[in-house]
Amino acid sequence: MVFLLGICFSISGFAQQTVTGTIISSDDGLALPGVSILIKGTTTGTTSDVDGKYSLSVPDEKSVLVFSFIGYNSQEEVVGSRSIVDVELGVNITELESVVVVGYGTQKRADVTGAIAGVDSEIITERGTTSAIQSLQGTVAGVQVSNSTGRLGDGFNMTIRGNNSLAGSSPLYVVDGVITSGIDFLNPNDIEKIEVLKDASSAAIYGSRAAGGVVIVQTKTGTTSQNKTNVSFETFYGVKTPARLPEMMSLEQWRDYHYAAYLGTTKNGAGMTPADYENVVIGGSNAVLKERFDNLEGYDWYDGVLQNGLQTNSHLSVSHRNGASTYNLGIGYQNETGNLKNESLDKYTFNININQSINDKLTAGANMAFSFGTNQRGSSIAMQEAFRLNPFLTPYAVDENGNEISGELFPQPGKLTYPDGSFAVNKTSTYNPLLEIANTSDETRTIRGVGNAFLQYDALEWLSLKSTFSVGLNNNRRGLYWGAMTNTGISNGNLPSSELEFVDKLNYTWDNQLNVNQAFGDHAFNFLALQSIFVDRTETAYMGSTQQPFETEFYNVGSGLQSTYSLGNSFRKNQLASFALRLNYALKDKYLVTVSNRWDGSSLLSEGNKWQSFPSVALGWRLSEEDFLVNSGTVSDLKLRAGYGTVGNNNVAPYTTVNTLTNQTYYDFNGTTANGWVQNSLANKSLTWEKTTEINLGVDFGFANNRITGSIDWYDRLSDELLVSQKLPLEIGFSNIRSNAASVKNTGVEVMLNTINLETNLVTWSTMFTFTKNTNTIESIYGQSETDDVGNGWFIGESIDSHYNFVYDGVWQANEDAAAYNQKEGEAKVVDVNNDGKISPNDDRVILGSSNPSWTGGLISRLQVGAFDMNIALATQQGVLAFSDFHKNFTDVKDRGRQKANIGEFYVPENSVGVPTQYTNKYPQPRAEGQYWGNGIAYYKDASFVKINNISLGYTIPQSLLSKINVQSLRLYVNVLNPFTFTDYDGWDPEWAEASLGVGRVSSITTQFGLSLKF
Repeated sequence: MVFLLGICFSISGFAQQTVTGTIISSDDGLALPGVSILIKGTTTGTTSDVDGKYSLSVPDEKSVLVFSFIGYNSQEEVVGSRSIVDVELGVNITELESVVVVGYGTQKRADVTGAIAGVDSEIITERGTTSAIQSLQGTVAGVQVSNSTGRLGDGFNMTIRGNNSLAGSSPLYVVDGVITSGIDFLNPNDIEKIEVLKDASSAAIYGSRAAGGVVIVQTKTGTTSQNKTNVSFETFYGVKTPARLPEMMSLEQWRDYHYAAYLGTTKNGAGMTPADYENVVIGGSNAVLKERFDNLEGYDWYDGVLQNGLQTNSHLSVSHRNGASTYNLGIGYQNETGNLKNESLDKYTFNININQSINDKLTAGANMAFSFGTNQRGSSIAMQEAFRLNPFLTPYAVDENGNEISGELFPQPGKLTYPDGSFAVNKTSTYNPLLEIANTSDETRTIRGVGNAFLQYDALEWLSLKSTFSVGLNNNRRGLYWGAMTNTGISNGNLPSSELEFVDKLNYTWDNQLNVNQAFGDHAFNFLALQSIFVDRTETAYMGSTQQPFETEFYNVGSGLQSTYSLGNSFRKNQLASFALRLNYALKDKYLVTVSNRWDGSSLLSEGNKWQSFPSVALGWRLSEEDFLVNSGTVSDLKLRAGYGTVGNNNVAPYTTVNTLTNQTYYDFNGTTANGWVQNSLANKSLTWEKTTEINLGVDFGFANNRITGSIDWYDRLSDELLVSQKLPLEIGFSNIRSNAASVKNTGVEVMLNTINLETNLVTWSTMFTFTKNTNTIESIYGQSETDDVGNGWFIGESIDSHYNFVYDGVWQANEDAAAYNQKEGEAKVVDVNNDGKISPNDDRVILGSSNPSWTGGLISRLQVGAFDMNIALATQQGVLAFSDFHKNFTDVKDRGRQKANIGEFYVPENSVGVPTQYTNKYPQPRAEGQYWGNGIAYYKDASFVKINNISLGYTIPQSLLSKINVQSLRLYVNVLNPFTFTDYDGWDPEWAEASLGVGRVSSITTQFGLSLKF
């Protein structure tokens, strides 16, 4: 027995297994000697030899090896059943050593002299958005991102450091070196990082196209992968629920409002009895409406047209690295349905990046990002019509007794008739939105992508030549269809109509660049020389017809009545030739200089104006590297920056500088009608680029071993020679001409602050804070700075987006002298600004505010406790005054037949017909609102808001469990988008408060459930 026990103990003792392996660097694939290898939870370990090899005995297969080496990230590996465990250690890159993507190259963040900021893939994907632009909301100071309408597929608006053009400004988007008009076609999971070049000194390398800032997107390449194949799968499923719906009038409130609204057109019921007045309101053709009034029976149009939207995003990526050769492949699918029925988005994405080292001198590569999608926007009026219909109207027909016929939709609920054709309700003619939704289509099918191929020759260690050919493609087909049973159908003989539009956009670029990267002692140089050719062409075709005999959507346009045919097509092309030079110089790694100049020559401009120069210079001083700070225990990093540069805005339309024959006309030619063409505009051969010059002063800082980092920037940018349409004397024969004759200034302050609040083995909590204050003012118009252009809403010294009107001052009361201002009791009152006893448009209209926010900000909190993580993102816009189309429609008391927002009180004077009086200063008397109400004086609303963009909670499965199934990591999470909004605005959503009523959509809350799996 003792002998057998001894054998058992001996076998148990020898159950240990020996693990061997090789450790290399993921950066260059070379062996790493001296790496520490410890068995986790013990002091048992070893180190790698000169060839990076090691050998270590471990107690069992559950053992976890911890590999650590100075300058590299620590890595843990579960032994499992393996006897050989090879490891690639990733280089531990600090924030200052991280690489920033700049125009036509990269720089270490420590060497950057311009105002450049961005987000990485982690922030982009953790927000759970299907739009990459949305990930920038509240995360980059100086960048304002807002949803344009809330409608599925309509995208986001982005403004960098304020609007600097009277024609509107937008950034230049560059995806893997390819110029494109936006990045919504990309799957967020394919993006490695987004960098924003905010100031002119950093954006000047893009010359005439960079006045609105530059957004550079780098897709995933596989260069950060280890020497193996990595596979990842990301997916989430979400439910989008309508939220924070505006409060509309109840059945009783609307009935009372409707009764009161007839006072304004009956001289407040003078000489009428209550019965007479009742007959005016109801008459003999509203028996069903009267019955519903008495019984307070109605219909909930919210429930009728709104639904829960569904959302899914799945993405599979494969990356591989073998030495200096890499590839990354990403395939994605996105599907989303809107909160309004018949709205959807379906998109497939494909991304591939290949980098191949041919030999030690020659490298080749190719990138392509491609998407195919279908966006169904449905009806542009269904939602507004649904909420315009008063709550007593239902979508259904009635029988001869006035009883609803369930399931049988009636075309115009406000003109409801009995089967014999007589009216059961005779009020508003609004079309049934349920029929609009069912019989309307607005479908856009898009094929979009960018791609490039490059060849790089490293002639010497410090000299390289690179040639890149890039292509951008954007083809879309938009089909619109209105069936017979739609509002459009009524206008076209109760027959279908349709339109079809094709847009084919193609651009290609050939860049050739020379790079010199050399260091001599304390001096370091990086020199770029660039030659570039850019060609952009657009072709469009359009066809449409009405009174079609078949319900075939937009696939049979030719079947319509020939006299209604509408045909057209167009072609536009422009070319840009460019040369650029840039020099980055560093002395002792602490005195930094960047100088650049770009020369652009454009086919859009006339001879003598084709070529423009866009110079810039920026300086940096790394104080933290000076002797008096280099050993500071408090200051980890401190850099001062100053930059000056000039950039342009290439918004001159093609062929504007030449006279073109665009209008068809007919004339008598020897008694025969002849076809001819004339011009409809006068060309301006002196047109040139809009130009922006900017001064930027900034400081980058880091304290407490970089637990606190951030930057502060101040800028002053003047945009001059802005394009405007100037009026011409009638004798010339043309009403106006495009010219460079205005200027706008933007000044502001930006703050970015990152903190690591807590960092232990168990808990990590970090926060990121952004703040932006921008002041936008018009400096001159038409070459002068004294006289405003009231017609266009442009005022010297005020914001481009300022609002100018009378000041709403309540309602004229019975005891006030309204007649002194030629008004009456119950009418809307405005302020007599100059107190001269009369209301004058010239003297009493003032600047009420601006839709530009006074300041914006954002906050991101990221907390990790063990295997759990929780992230919260917040964004705010303050000081926003919006002209709200929602309120223009739903608080307009000059209308009495449509539904209203719950406006509370409206003025009702004394009367003899039994309508209860109501004295208020809130809203004037319905249908007797006065002469100033029509100016929209009461529709300006404070649209400031604080939004919680998302709250996510995730759990990462322990590696010890995953190693048994060869899974690298698995994270499960739940994410809630837009859960809370704090605002005084009571329309759809403050973020798109100025969206037109037809396309503005309700706010929503999206709850996502997802997983992230890596092999």
